[in-house]
Amino acid sequence: MEGRYWFSNSYGEAAGRFLLSCNDLRDAGHTVANERLELGMTGPAGEPLCIDVAVVGSLNAGKALLSSSGVHGVEGYPGSAIQLAIMSDMCKEAPFKDHAVIFIHVVNPYGMAWYRRFNENNVDLNRNFLKSDEEYSGVPEGYHSVNYFINPQSPPKKKERWFKFKAFQFILKYGFNNLKQCIAEGQYDHPRSIQYGGDELEPGPKLLIDWLDLTLGNITKIWAIDLHTGLGPSGFDTLLISAGMSNEDLQYLDNLFPGHVQSLDPNAGVGYQIRGDLHQGLEDRYKDAKWLSITQEFGTFKPLDVLFAVRQENRWTQFGNYFDQVEARRHWSREKILRAFNPRDEVWQAKITHRGRTVFSTARDDLLNS
Repeated sequence: MEGRYWFSNSYGEAAGRFLLSCNDLRDAGHTVANERLELGMTGPAGEPLCIDVAVVGSLNAGKALLSSSGVHGVEGYPGSAIQLAIMSDMCKEAPFKDHAVIFIHVVNPYGMAWYRRFNENNVDLNRNFLKSDEEYSGVPEGYHSVNYFINPQSPPKKKERWFKFKAFQFILKYGFNNLKQCIAEGQYDHPRSIQYGGDELEPGPKLLIDWLDLTLGNITKIWAIDLHTGLGPSGFDTLLISAGMSNEDLQYLDNLFPGHVQSLDPNAGVGYQIRGDLHQGLEDRYKDAKWLSITQEFGTFKPLDVLFAVRQENRWTQFGNYFDQVEARRHWSREKILRAFNPRDEVWQAKITHRGRTVFSTARDDLLNS
């Protein structure tokens, strides 16, 4: 299937294809400015780990569509695939000056390269972009009641006979939606546990913010799409809105994407309230621009299966016995986390590349026509 073509087998391949796509756009007559924000680290093949950014079109027009991928490491494989497919589509268009398309390709290159959802400091970068009035501290209500279950301090086993039984006990005691909120919201007190938001803005996000400071100066209207996987029915995209979005904007988005838009209310759908996600941080920093932001979340597997994969991989990283990162990456838990968020399924791949392009195109038309 055509969707499979856009999927890369490694971070290095995806980054290389992104750079080639920038050149393809130039060859097609487009104005393209791209840059590599280097983290000062390398991947498994010795490749430099970089957040690749590109601007297509004109920033002077005041309107920008911001497409970002790979905040959660391994989710960068499908996110990159969607961005590469979009860039290929754009090569067939005439050059434009009435807006800019900004691509942020893989916000967490370390996680993508080394098969982790978190970064080199075990930080979930989608909990790291706190607003200016927030502090890097605290845990969700009830977190201490489940911490020992979701973060065992021991190496993982391939099969845990009682995992789902214990999980169902927690669900019966606290309720599925409450448990989902408690686990996923983000915590700032346990550096070796999952969903850790860090104790300060991480180096990668700092590089990105510095670049955006220089890039968004003339932008007054931003349509933003952040690409993710792991929540919801397999292959179906749920469009999660930013926290604090007005009812008017919510209704507007629902009219644009009927049947796909959901709030972050844990009782209203697959989402949940989180602290420090990418769009929260950017909207807070660049308040002068009018934002319309969505997280495009593609489902993969059942929630408990996804949680189990995240839990197992983190146990291996924190408490496993390995010589170096190369050996760590070969472990079955790293392969499991990769496939939990990047299924090797051609039908799924075709669905997400199709819907990724569709939502991008609709958002772009709306940006131009509003």
